[in-house]
Amino acid sequence: MATISEALLLAFDHHRAGRSAEAETLYVRILHADPEQPDAAHLLGVLCLQTGRPGLGGALIRRAVACRPDAAAYHSNLGNVRRQTGDDAAAGAAYARALRLDPGLADAHANRAAVLRALGRAGEAAAAARRALALAPDHAEGLTNLADALLADGGPALAETAARRAAAVRPGLAAAVMVLAGAHAAVGRWEAAEVAYRAALDRDPALAAAQENLGALLAKLGRRAEALAALDAAERLRPDRPPLAARGNALLALGEPAAAASCFARALAERPFDAGLHWNRAFACLLAGDYAEGWAEFEWRRADDRARPPWRRFDRPTWRGEDVAGRRLLLYAEQGLGDTLQFVRYVPLVAARGARVVLEVQPPLLMLLSGMEGAERVIARGDPLPDFDLECPLMSLPGAFATRPATVPAAVPYLHPDPARAAVWRRRLSGDGPAVGLVWAGNPQFPGDRLRSPRLEGLRPVLEVPGVRFFGLQAGEGRADLEGAALPPTFTDLGGALHDFAETAAVMAGLDLVITSCTAPAHLAGALGVPVWVVLPLAPDWRWMLGRDDSPWYPTARLFRQDRVGDWQGVARRVAEALRALAG
Repeated sequence: MATISEALLLAFDHHRAGRSAEAETLYVRILHADPEQPDAAHLLGVLCLQTGRPGLGGALIRRAVACRPDAAAYHSNLGNVRRQTGDDAAAGAAYARALRLDPGLADAHANRAAVLRALGRAGEAAAAARRALALAPDHAEGLTNLADALLADGGPALAETAARRAAAVRPGLAAAVMVLAGAHAAVGRWEAAEVAYRAALDRDPALAAAQENLGALLAKLGRRAEALAALDAAERLRPDRPPLAARGNALLALGEPAAAASCFARALAERPFDAGLHWNRAFACLLAGDYAEGWAEFEWRRADDRARPPWRRFDRPTWRGEDVAGRRLLLYAEQGLGDTLQFVRYVPLVAARGARVVLEVQPPLLMLLSGMEGAERVIARGDPLPDFDLECPLMSLPGAFATRPATVPAAVPYLHPDPARAAVWRRRLSGDGPAVGLVWAGNPQFPGDRLRSPRLEGLRPVLEVPGVRFFGLQAGEGRADLEGAALPPTFTDLGGALHDFAETAAVMAGLDLVITSCTAPAHLAGALGVPVWVVLPLAPDWRWMLGRDDSPWYPTARLFRQDRVGDWQGVARRVAEALRALAG
């Protein structure tokens, strides 16, 4: 008769070779003979995890830990149990305990990286994965989790390299292929991303995260039925953790904000203090025009400790609309340049309530906003702050004023160019036919920029309208579109001369019209009271709402929306038709 040690070795051989039934039979027999045999309990627990029985697996591994509390591998696999059941914080604690017992345990470093990534700590996750790889350079999970952390931290090229290496080390590792899909999606390679997600599911049909991510991708591409089917499949695979947040984001991408808000509300019933979920619900409510609920939910953004860069913290109270007469109030920019341009309209309203306003803005806007009505002082972010009594980010002002779509303070212009600069540009831009400014791309660091920016080629039909003089106002990386582009003689590039927003404002003052994507110049033109036509993706940013060709925020704006995802040519043709009518 075999000894327990011999039986354990034979069981482990079966386990390692993928003969799960034979291994399980032997593990069970060993535990019948010796209920306190910790290795058998531990390995049977691991087998249960691998075969989709986390409850039983967790019980067995905890039993092993009770028998041998100093075994690092047991604590590491206990972390795996907790990860499978969605308790990332407890999983992290288990991995940390394992590493205190054995700092050289590569598996624990690699798995801890996955938990840190799930907790939104991408930098720490990458460091943990690198520690695993220092111990075991071909650790497939370490490579995969490094790739995932790099992807979360904005490094798709490096993430792709690590994911490809992981897939080469272990070709059947579905998680590595899934991260590779995410790297493709991050740079707009939609077709390659879809192929990779489906390849991951071919390797592991039970990989709920791959179904969830595939659903999100298909929603961005406007493929509603397929997207929702993928999310349904994810829910069947993981019924204890339905992908409500992912479904909400998918419905937002499909332009269904009311349904998205409902999904987020159901998710919040389970995770009421999840700031990211509240923030997503805010976007859905605002896009649907439910400003009362939207502004309240929007305030949760400041509780999101995963935000990068982190939200600023002050040792002064936040102003929420109460009496402020005679008190010094710091109003400050918090997000993009367009957000600042949109919400500085509230500065005179705050001053009218008797506040002494200190306005802090991004440096590129300082010159333009230096004479902002209602501001006692305007400073650039990074300059020393004067003393103040209260603080309020600019994007909290609509909530403080209980703004609704019908009560948006929309008197324009509320920004003004420098008169001397504007006069110079008026002379330079004078001529026969309408003078039209063009902007075709936003900040590429914005997560949705590939969907919202038509690029120069996407506006090609507009450039073919006769009798119109076009002036390129594009700054930043979008200027690369001009290289080698066949442009009509009616096009003049001014982007190189626009060194700040004050200069851009002066140019816009001499134009008859600005045509732009959803980016900061759209807000600048609207704030200046210049006619502006904004081209929008199927699922636009919340501020443009849905189903209308005007904006409560900008009386001079006209909105041109996609009918289907990616169809910029259709939008451009409608813009061109309207421009012909204007020129005629």
